[in-house]
Amino acid sequence: MNGAVDQCLPPKHPRAGELRYGWTLALALLGLSILLTLWLLWPSVLSITHVWLNSQTYAHGMFIPALALFLAWTRRRELAQQTPRPWAWGLLGVGAAALAWMLARSVDVETVQHFALVAMLPGLVLLWLGPRIAWTIVFPLAYLFFAVPFGDFLIPPMMDLTARFSVVLLKLTGVPVFMDGYYISIPAADFVVVEACSGIRYLIAAVALGLVYSYLSYRRLWRRLAFMALAVALPILANVLRVFVIIMTAHLTDGRITLDGHGHILVGWVLFGLVMLLLFWLGSLWADRPHPARDRPEAEASAAPAPAPAALRCSVSPSRLGLLLLGLVAMLGGVRGAETLIEHRARQIMVEAPIGLPSAVAGWTGPAAVTPSWQPDYHEADAELVGLYRDGEATVELHLIQYRNRGRGTELIYWRNQIHGHGGHGGWRRSATAVRRLTTADGRDFRLQEMLLRGRRGDQLRLVWHWYQVGAHRTLSPIEVKLRELQTVLAGDGRGAFLVALSTTGDELTVDAARARLERFLRALPHPLGYTSG
Repeated sequence: MNGAVDQCLPPKHPRAGELRYGWTLALALLGLSILLTLWLLWPSVLSITHVWLNSQTYAHGMFIPALALFLAWTRRRELAQQTPRPWAWGLLGVGAAALAWMLARSVDVETVQHFALVAMLPGLVLLWLGPRIAWTIVFPLAYLFFAVPFGDFLIPPMMDLTARFSVVLLKLTGVPVFMDGYYISIPAADFVVVEACSGIRYLIAAVALGLVYSYLSYRRLWRRLAFMALAVALPILANVLRVFVIIMTAHLTDGRITLDGHGHILVGWVLFGLVMLLLFWLGSLWADRPHPARDRPEAEASAAPAPAPAALRCSVSPSRLGLLLLGLVAMLGGVRGAETLIEHRARQIMVEAPIGLPSAVAGWTGPAAVTPSWQPDYHEADAELVGLYRDGEATVELHLIQYRNRGRGTELIYWRNQIHGHGGHGGWRRSATAVRRLTTADGRDFRLQEMLLRGRRGDQLRLVWHWYQVGAHRTLSPIEVKLRELQTVLAGDGRGAFLVALSTTGDELTVDAARARLERFLRALPHPLGYTSG
């Protein structure tokens, strides 16, 4: 590959056998390549669209491509001064994104698939328009990545921040308040901060809108950075105020008005709207304004778009364009075919293994059948097992949820799968989460996630410990789960991956006693779990 495959010639007419490579031909090839990419990677197009349509947090993603196109349109006068040039090295960018997509698709990592899908577009722009034009519209191209549903990892810290700062405001106003994890109690009522209260949807929407405003309103980097700092801080403050207003309303009305349901949502969006108006008003105070002596000549000169200089009129041979297009088709078709072969081979050689709950846990009797009042919020699993183990009055529930990676959307690591879903299950509300570290019998450190649940009235607690298991490996890392799943698929191991969850509850049970009970049960469990000798 020689990089640029075109020749930029001063004559008005291209050489014999060559095509004049202008905007019409370049945009036609770019549009054709985008359609081809979307068609070949259609499963990921469907999955990202499904998230947009079914998640309130990421519903803005469907508008990002149109906004990016609008931002590129604002640079049309600069673009009119340039001539597109096919750049063969752009194939490397497309190829890297395609390879990432294939690997992510093989192990069902949807977030990486979505990032790789979006990354194809800048690669195609480099391929058909060239690096100069790509640099001119680098911000609109980068803005496309906001279409990827990404940011769930911010929910726990934002829940914690919202709960803590709302309690601070309540104390400053003299309201008697007690906080236990995500539970907030005042004399008039009890409240719990759940995932919907984290404010993540407000933050993502504000940052997405703020980037557009800063790009259009400022030329200096420090002003853009200052505005984006406000775009991050104000939505977080608005969400804290929302929780504070809801609790304060209950306090002032002695619990008669708690703003549940639609009232809760209405308060949030009203405050968000006011904060966004405040954000744009503050931003307008230091927006860059045209300088009378400096900017007017440029504005007048750019009012009438000038054609590209003759020296930049490029020509290219049809055979080279054909080779680039053929290389693109071969690359995209190759990764899609390789992904299909990996999946087909895995299905052909995969050996299923029976699974079951451990029948002997030292010091405990079970497993006994149980109808759990709480269970993990996981969807479309290949197998779900739950059993009750007893040691005198002490009981522990063991949940095993298995995924064999036999179908798209039916994987262990998936955006819908949560250890505890929105609104709680069976009357349980999440109160606190933490990562605990234990030492196994062989001296290895073992990390697990701890979650404290409380009943809706706050008079009962349930402690949950959970982790992922792939083969004999236990981990909390979704990335490690996916890498190990790929190994098991290629090896023909049909046992797949597990979510393992232990939980215990009881009248007058304390957190320390619950931890001691789960640790004692965990140390008596055989490892690895789920596998039987049958």
